[in-house]
Amino acid sequence: MSQQGHSHHGRHTRYLPPITTLAVAGFVGLIVIFALDEYWDLPARSFGAMLKPIRPYAFSIKVVAALCLFITVLGVLREAIVRIQRLSHMLRMCAWCRRVSVNGEWISIDQFLQQRKNTTSSVGLCPDCYSKKTIEEAPGFSSRLSRSA
Repeated sequence: MSQQGHSHHGRHTRYLPPITTLAVAGFVGLIVIFALDEYWDLPARSFGAMLKPIRPYAFSIKVVAALCLFITVLGVLREAIVRIQRLSHMLRMCAWCRRVSVNGEWISIDQFLQQRKNTTSSVGLCPDCYSKKTIEEAPGFSSRLSRSA
């Protein structure tokens, strides 16, 4: 099995999704349009109308409003990206045999761990199962069960 798409494990590089890049470009473009409108009065120059006076405070208000909206949009995008990444890293496991699905193929959890983390697994008993197993193997346990039934 190939390890495509899993080379990012262990590295701390930040991935900037295309949607975030598009959002940044869109808001920068919006601020550029505000500047063209305010300082060069582009609509008036384009259609030969009378130029309006420059009002820097109006431009500032538009930029602050755009930046507030931009921060809100980036926050929502960040949460959505984190959720998508969390869901994409979930491990799909069979409830009966405990095999896991990897690229459409069902393999044992041992194989999965060996492929993905270069680890192996061992078998043991948790404290609860150990105590249950000890009680079941105690002398007279089966005779007590048959009497109580």
